[in-house]
Amino acid sequence: MNDTVRDAGPDPDPLAQGGATAAGQWGPRVLIVEDEPMLRRALAEMLQAKNIRVAGQAREGDEAVRLASELHPDVVLMDLRMPGMDGIEATSRIKQLEPRTQVLVLSAYDDPGLHRSAEEAGVFCYLVKGCAPQLILDMIERAWGHAKLV
Repeated sequence: MNDTVRDAGPDPDPLAQGGATAAGQWGPRVLIVEDEPMLRRALAEMLQAKNIRVAGQAREGDEAVRLASELHPDVVLMDLRMPGMDGIEATSRIKQLEPRTQVLVLSAYDDPGLHRSAEEAGVFCYLVKGCAPQLILDMIERAWGHAKLV
């Protein structure tokens, strides 16, 4: 079964899909990469509730690379441990294909070795699952600001 979800295109409500915010700014387009369906849906709901456009969702690294090259997201929220291609390799490939796209790792593992590998692959930020939702939102906003400068 393919759980790939793509942005359906223009939405009649620009705020619902990350369009102009109350301040007149345009929000980031985020690709969520998470193999756990419930967490993937929860992340999407959290982002959409804050008027952040979810460009797509993937459950594994290969799918993430393909969707990133098709959708050109501003930010990727990336799990590390997934079936098939892991998040480190997927990040490296996405950064090669889409250098402006910023990748935020959201991992269950707070391991210095994984932090280093993620940094070498080009991640913008490494977050540990269970962190405050506001931290995730803040880092997406910062990553999007950085993406606009690259």
